[in-house]
Amino acid sequence: MHQLAHTDQLTGISNRRQLYSEIQQETVKAARYGRPLSVILFDLNHLKRVNDTYGHDRGDVVLREVVRAIDPLLRKTDHLGRWGGEEFMILAPESDLTQAGWLAERIRASVADHEYGLTTGGVTASLGLAQYESGEIRETLITRADKSLYKAKTPGRNRAKTIL
Repeated sequence: MHQLAHTDQLTGISNRRQLYSEIQQETVKAARYGRPLSVILFDLNHLKRVNDTYGHDRGDVVLREVVRAIDPLLRKTDHLGRWGGEEFMILAPESDLTQAGWLAERIRASVADHEYGLTTGGVTASLGLAQYESGEIRETLITRADKSLYKAKTPGRNRAKTIL
């Protein structure tokens, strides 16, 4: 029951409920110990095209393949979860914005370079980053990462951005 309640059935990673719990725990640690914590919120660009062209089953395969493509890039202490639809979140404890930026760029490149078996174009991701600020509540941190994600999409997608 616990696994069903906290795991995304399609991808096998944390679901949104679990991510809320993990971000709460990590913000408490960051506040208590004065250590950095960064959030990377990203989504797949134009996944609807994949679903419309190949069907939703193929879109589901793409979601699972994205997890396979980026999992080797993450540390054991990082938390990866499906935020919803084609959106994912990574919590990166002990990572400031510079370190999270390096990770985000590796994720962006890995998603773009991965082979998905599609004949009409590949898959890319846009990523938004935010670093925890002392006293900040999790919702504000998530909102800042979300604003960064939209900032990344504005000039043409397949980018990582930070709002300072």
